Amino acid sequence: MLKESISQHLYLIITTALGDCLYDETFGCSIWDSDFDNKINDSRLKEQIKYGLYSSIKNHENRLDDLGVEISFSQALVGVGENVTSMKKKLDLVVTGTLAQTDEPFAFSGYFFMGPLSYY
Repeated sequence: MLKESISQHLYLIITTALGDCLYDETFGCSIWDSDFDNKINDSRLKEQIKYGLYSSIKNHENRLDDLGVEISFSQALVGVGENVTSMKKKLDLVVTGTLAQTDEPFAFSGYFFMGPLSYY
């Protein structure tokens, strides 16, 4: 139950743009600011996104200790309609840590497609 609750909370943090939450403008993630930034190289974008995710999770999910965030980019074919596909940049995300209450290991993973950014 606790791991599921943390996973759901991480999902909310990650999929909420900064400033969208009326009761706490710091809730959310700056990843949404990077969606159409074509001027930045992948290495810098990766570090920017990783730092933003780490900071947001560290500030809003206090049930995790030893927080770790890893991301990687790849290319993926994405279906757009019945027979049409397109190539998109895929961002894979893994959040690890230990549960503060029980000291059990925790892992959460997901992925996004960039430009426009979407979460799966």
